Amino acid sequence: MELKDRDGLARICKFRGVETPALMPVINPNLIVLSPREMREKFGVAAIITNSYIIWKNKELREKALKEGLHKMLDFDGLIMTDSGTFQSYVYGDVEVRNREIVKFQREIGSDIGTILDVFTEPDFSEEEVKNAIEETARRGEEAKKYCGNMLLAGPVQGSIYPHLREYAAKKMSGIGFDYYPIGGVVPLLENYRYAEVVEAIIHAKMHLNPSKPVHLFGGGHPMFFPFAVILGVDFFDSAAYVKYARDERLLFPYGTRRLEELKYPPYYSPILERYSIEEIKEMSKEEKIRVLAEHNLYISLEEIIRIKQAIYEESLWEYVETRAREHPQLLKAYYKILEYGKWLEKFESISKKSGFFYTGKESLRRPIVLRLKKRLRRFQRGGIIISVPRPWSNYLERIPRNARVRTPFGLIPLELEDIYPVQQSEFPWEERMDIPENFEEISQKEFDLRKIRAIADYQFGKGAGHALFSGNLRLIKSKNTGKIRNVVVDGEHVASLRAEDGFFTLRIHGAVRLHRYFKFPKFRVVVNEDSAEFNRQGRNVFAKFIIDMDENLRPGDEAIIVDSRDNILAVGRTLMNRVEALSFEKGMCVKVREGIDKPKSGLLKD
Repeated sequence: MELKDRDGLARICKFRGVETPALMPVINPNLIVLSPREMREKFGVAAIITNSYIIWKNKELREKALKEGLHKMLDFDGLIMTDSGTFQSYVYGDVEVRNREIVKFQREIGSDIGTILDVFTEPDFSEEEVKNAIEETARRGEEAKKYCGNMLLAGPVQGSIYPHLREYAAKKMSGIGFDYYPIGGVVPLLENYRYAEVVEAIIHAKMHLNPSKPVHLFGGGHPMFFPFAVILGVDFFDSAAYVKYARDERLLFPYGTRRLEELKYPPYYSPILERYSIEEIKEMSKEEKIRVLAEHNLYISLEEIIRIKQAIYEESLWEYVETRAREHPQLLKAYYKILEYGKWLEKFESISKKSGFFYTGKESLRRPIVLRLKKRLRRFQRGGIIISVPRPWSNYLERIPRNARVRTPFGLIPLELEDIYPVQQSEFPWEERMDIPENFEEISQKEFDLRKIRAIADYQFGKGAGHALFSGNLRLIKSKNTGKIRNVVVDGEHVASLRAEDGFFTLRIHGAVRLHRYFKFPKFRVVVNEDSAEFNRQGRNVFAKFIIDMDENLRPGDEAIIVDSRDNILAVGRTLMNRVEALSFEKGMCVKVREGIDKPKSGLLKD
């Protein structure tokens, strides 16, 4: 996996030529409604999944697959994953094939990702039954590693409805070292709208899986649940629903399912419903109707994946999930469950985002980025006069008490933090009002500017950072257009620039040196090995595979000091990952370096 874009745990990655999040349509080799080639050419499908047990059990298909190979047999040049027969054992009882046999068969027919024959755990299983199933699945996983050859191997994480057993399974399977991790046993929960329990299954598995490996939600093929799974870090889905629902004359939509007989007008756009009227589809033969509805269902499912990717790219997925949560009571319940894990999710949230903070309901104020804001505000002394004032607050500086805190939807915010994300970059559905007491001690612009840069530094880096960075002979360079502070020069050295888009500091190498001197190891540090150190000194980016260690409090988007194993400063830059990710990924950039200690860059941030 190589990380390209992210919004918290949600991510766009490259994996074996496939851009994630991705949907794998299920192909039943006995009954193909839409051919894999057609899916590739017409819908842009990059990966499919088929069942190796179904192929193995049918003598004609088995011989053809062994002779031609899976890709040729299915006429598909993209990524092909194979399941092992576990779901068939859940539906029909025990299967005729054994684990070693089906793994070797998947390898022999050329599957790109093969799956072990895990033991399905149902919601009504006892804890003892589930634990026994996990132990047997792990044993089979160890066995399968001996027979998979160069084929990527998927190790499903079971656990039924027991969060502690999901964690146990995730640790056990992660310890074996699979290439790919499906979360299994959730189909009965999804079919019965038990979405909150699926959320818990994903979270408790994800917490203990290698973040550099793909996570797949087995059976999570309905588009209404896609955004909820993606925001928790799911990379792949498989869908038999596109054809299963078509056979039952049901249409998939992002908000739910509708029966064909109930419709008179198209409730949602798809090119298929533009090509045919509802009445025309109703009059079709059964075979033609199934095909047309399958095309519609596949289109809707793939389109939802595209919308989710765009939301990740513009970092607005939390808003997207909140709007989707309103479309079914059980989805809202699932979102409440997600918010219960805000403290863990915050570790993956960027310090700021491309898009502003949009309020969609009371749940918005429980997002992880708001939890971080409230936690960091504890660094500041309480007390002072509480006021209400429209943004930007400094426009009313001559009317504001020098020790004021401003009443906001996020809570009471020190006046000096007016520009930081998300305080300034937010939209709420109510008017801001003016409520300032009379007879107070004014604050001068010069004093306010100094307090402001020090307060932002303390918020962004930690208590004491403002003093460490901005002590000495200060020169503040302001924007000619807005009058806002853009650059801070101390004792003739360019220490930091203040970003207009999110109100935070971009460190220069001289600023990094000051923080490095003030804060003890490992604060703000990213430690690289000797192979990388010389390149980083010259201003080259830091790649994950060269990282030895990293401050666990660094978040994506944070300013970081790159050092060697002896804590010698090498460079300064901005992180793209947190510690657990940086120590797991073997590909991709982890820190975008701004300046190396040997090649500092000149020039101030301009309008």
